[in-house]
Amino acid sequence: MTAASLFKSTARNGLQPVDLGRHLGGIADLIELCFGAELDAGGRGLIREMQMLSRAGPALRLVQGLLLSHQPWNLGYVWVEDGRVVGTVSTQRAAPRSTTWLVANVAVHPDQRRRGIALALMRATLDLVRSQGGSEAILQVDDDNLGAILLYRRLGFGRVTTRTAWVRPGHAPAPAFQPSPFEIRLRSDGEWAAQLALAASVQPEGLVWGQALRPSDFRPSMRQQVEQFLSARQEEHWVAVDPQPAAAGGPNGLAASLSVQIGAPDGDRLTLLVQPKYRGQLERALLVRALRRLGHRPWPARIEAHSDDGALAQTLGDLSFQSGRVLRWMRCGLR
Repeated sequence: MTAASLFKSTARNGLQPVDLGRHLGGIADLIELCFGAELDAGGRGLIREMQMLSRAGPALRLVQGLLLSHQPWNLGYVWVEDGRVVGTVSTQRAAPRSTTWLVANVAVHPDQRRRGIALALMRATLDLVRSQGGSEAILQVDDDNLGAILLYRRLGFGRVTTRTAWVRPGHAPAPAFQPSPFEIRLRSDGEWAAQLALAASVQPEGLVWGQALRPSDFRPSMRQQVEQFLSARQEEHWVAVDPQPAAAGGPNGLAASLSVQIGAPDGDRLTLLVQPKYRGQLERALLVRALRRLGHRPWPARIEAHSDDGALAQTLGDLSFQSGRVLRWMRCGLR
């Protein structure tokens, strides 16, 4: 238990707005307890940073409070019992001036569950979002967490999509070449708008949870290009074009695309988009081209796939990807 979660001078039982100066350590401990097995390296690093900040001495507490008040996820609620944080929820806008709000880190200590704490935390959070002019709240939850899903449904959340995280271990051998009747090549700079239109048609909920589709997903801004250069990251986009353009029937003839973010801290990241009429015809060829381009690498390759796409799951398994966490995206309209 950290020092911050032992502060009792102003503690009282029940629901409280988050005060990171007092609650940060308790929140970090609770998230680690409830989600520690699922955290990636970045998440574990963030927990350690939160715990370190919570141990700051009195002389640093004012500075800490000023710094934390400008950080994301500084809004939300905790549930306190005898000076100890036993429940937490965080919220923030999806983007500056956005009316979509993200809800995350919903956690209740195992010894305190089935007391209505999560329901109280979520109701208070949705009221907060409404008071800030929010039009909707979105969250993600493990697809096998039936208790949480029932709670969110009770509050008006509905399923948007369900995605499975797949990981191809480092040092996996490059797959054999996969021929295709389609033209598969690196995307030209001028095709970014067609790729964005393809994404809007097949993955309108966004490429990443909590982030709406945007042009910079396919055409990095100057700032993003500088950041990529300084961090030694690269980005490539592969496209598949029907040899009979009139048959493509999609955005500017693009039948599919595969984006590859090279050099991310947790491994290379892939994003696959395929028009419905071409599903089952292009996934393997595109993935093979990208994996052969990446070559023999010591770090993993990661991709998220719709969980109901059995054909893609089979292809990913054949290419040495291993299935991992399955997350359901949910949305609640507030107007």
